[in-house]
Amino acid sequence: MEKPRARNQLKIAVALAIALFFVISADATFWSSSVKANNSSSMWSIHRQSQNLSFDYFQSVQGTVSPVDYRGRSLSPYHSSYREMKENDIRLGGRTSALQGNYSSEESVYLRSDTTDVISATITKEANSPFFLVNYVENWPVILKSSKWIEYSGKEINDRELAMNNLDYMGRKLLYNKNLSVETNVGMLLTNMNATVLGKNTTETSSRIKESLIYAQFRPNRETSYRIWADTTGIADLRYRLTDFNYDFKRSLYPALSEGEERYVGNFSVFRHIYTKSDFRNSSFVEYGIPCCFAGFSDIAPLERANLGISAEDVFDCSCYAVSPEALARKG
Repeated sequence: MEKPRARNQLKIAVALAIALFFVISADATFWSSSVKANNSSSMWSIHRQSQNLSFDYFQSVQGTVSPVDYRGRSLSPYHSSYREMKENDIRLGGRTSALQGNYSSEESVYLRSDTTDVISATITKEANSPFFLVNYVENWPVILKSSKWIEYSGKEINDRELAMNNLDYMGRKLLYNKNLSVETNVGMLLTNMNATVLGKNTTETSSRIKESLIYAQFRPNRETSYRIWADTTGIADLRYRLTDFNYDFKRSLYPALSEGEERYVGNFSVFRHIYTKSDFRNSSFVEYGIPCCFAGFSDIAPLERANLGISAEDVFDCSCYAVSPEALARKG
């Protein structure tokens, strides 16, 4: 059942940000926030959307794409399918179109998402320091697992797929194939997200304050596994992009850490496996004397065994404080 959609926005003016604290109710299905210096063009924003959802899907098809007589006419044979899933910047989409020929396919999808936890935004400024830090914490986990295979021989088939996990993506296009065999396995996991913006206030005169945003970071704890096996007889385009977590204010984007594109024209057997994981559980900001620890999460099971059929509180133990072994020894 689809829950009512509510919207919460945070708009933080740097001149006022130091005195404000925001907590966004997790009953909302999406939230957004922006941070902007009032006398500068530098700006950073974020938008997130998810919901409490459980979705399981399985389909198997086997047959022949062939002409059909309808009311005295012969309808041209074709097959067309489309899919699009997106929860909290985890996205899986694809399109398939085939002309006359033998067609078989099988597909399964497992999707879970949870928005029971709250979203928080805090502003921190130390005494006698011009620097301030805006920090966002989101515990809206998502897991998506998908497998799909296609066997085709005939006039022509085109198949496209794109998997995205919080700015990273992997995709393929298999075009103009008369014979095609392809299998794809995709697993994507998001456990939580932390975003930070660091700004600076400098007093130039008694009535003028210069404000600027120094850096912003988007740090999702995520994991992605993407596998493809394909025997193609047309054009095979493969691509991927892994994204930096540091925001580029000049270009207003997160630049690529690594990206690649490949094209194969002809008869090819292709295997590709991409695995990536980002883990910011032990990261901290020590620059400018502003600490922002992010630790204390309970261990997460491997992607293949992950099951979010429990509350977010049971999955995560988010804390900025960890008891040292020495303290535990003294306590014992």
